[in-house]
Amino acid sequence: MILATSIKRYLETAGVSYKVHPHRREECLRVLERELGLDARYIAVPTLLRSDKNGLLMTVTPLTHELDVNRLNGMLRRQFNVVTDTETLSEWFDDVEPGAYPPLGGAYKIPLIIDKNLMTNQRVFFKCGSHNSLVSLDGEDFQFLCTSAPKATISNPRVVDEQLDIPVVQEGAQHSTVEEIKEKLLRVNRLPAMPPMAYQIIHLVNDPETTAEQLSEVVELDPSIAMQVMRYAGSPYYGYSGKINSVQDAITRVLGFDLVSNIALGIASSKVFNIDKEGPLGLKAFWRHALYSAMLSQAIARKVGDSGRVNPSLAYLGGLLHNMGVLLIGHLFPPEFNMLNKLVETHPTESLHVLEKRIIGLGQAQQVIALGHSQVGSWLMESWNMPGEVVACCDHHHDRDYSGQHCDYVKIIQISNQLLAREGIGDCGVFASEVMPGGSLEAFNLLTIKELDELFMNVMEMCGEIDDLAGRMAA
Repeated sequence: MILATSIKRYLETAGVSYKVHPHRREECLRVLERELGLDARYIAVPTLLRSDKNGLLMTVTPLTHELDVNRLNGMLRRQFNVVTDTETLSEWFDDVEPGAYPPLGGAYKIPLIIDKNLMTNQRVFFKCGSHNSLVSLDGEDFQFLCTSAPKATISNPRVVDEQLDIPVVQEGAQHSTVEEIKEKLLRVNRLPAMPPMAYQIIHLVNDPETTAEQLSEVVELDPSIAMQVMRYAGSPYYGYSGKINSVQDAITRVLGFDLVSNIALGIASSKVFNIDKEGPLGLKAFWRHALYSAMLSQAIARKVGDSGRVNPSLAYLGGLLHNMGVLLIGHLFPPEFNMLNKLVETHPTESLHVLEKRIIGLGQAQQVIALGHSQVGSWLMESWNMPGEVVACCDHHHDRDYSGQHCDYVKIIQISNQLLAREGIGDCGVFASEVMPGGSLEAFNLLTIKELDELFMNVMEMCGEIDDLAGRMAA
């Protein structure tokens, strides 16, 4: 399908001439704008809204602008909210691919309001039911189809349009923009406070006099965390065959103080976020990736730990928390996070780091998501006073050229993620598995590809237990 049936019938009945512009399959209009050489001012973007009285309304704005819902509500004296539920949208657009909604509400008997900026004699382009083609109309024909629809200024120019193309922004300007966005995020949204349990654990870890008994008493305050710690200790991976009756047993007999504190810290830290369980970025997928990455990172760190350069327990924590920015984005911007979930689902070969820059959201959501989960995750870890190694793992796990103070930990996370991509685990995309991490190994000059494969297989032998644990932690 290159054109929705309803739209084809609608255009032909109206006697309007149109052109179909086939292209490679692509969902992001900004990418198509560049590849097809279009002017974003004349690309029409529809948004479906539902009012407090259960009425529907379609707005149409140019790609260069973002819908101002507050202004619209003030004009209409109604309370409209953007519809993001895919099932609801599919009910109205039953002949359209999700995300390829046409800006011609009349074809679906949906009331329409047009942004004045689209009332132009220039040719207007838009999606029309498929991610394999665009449709264009002469400006006069587009205006003819919208004759009965009200026209008004219902949008604002995108404030930081270039954030969709961060890699090409000059370094100085980019740094300034990032700092501005960070300041606004801290001021307006307020990053979530560290959960009380996580705060208590950090306090204990920073006190050299803390005993295993004191740590176990704090961990046991949360039965779910205590249970996960004991399940860890009882895993065949750690080779302990005796009976474990308490968290203190897990600390003193199997896992050790550092590892238990980091396991508990990681689990407690995630409890502040309200995220759906399902989807490629949902809680189940998050914990599955986090646990595999933590276990594998710890195994790699142990292998090179004799050099004294890395702490295996800290490497575990870095692996467990390096994607916390994903949870933060989902917590702050649920509609855009749902869109990002769909984008990841339909583009499994591409890394999340790339896909984040394709999200077209509203205002600050677009700016923050375009910066990426790595950047915002590091802000959160900084605000929670997490170890510098963990902050670096959050910030640079997609940066292959990172050579800063904590590069050993970052390289370990990168190696782990490349290996896990073989099994479709993580956010690197499947192509990451085709690039063997030999370059990263040079940082250690201690591991061979064969040794890495053995470590990887040892962790994968626990897949049943890890998957079960991830499901329990997402519950």
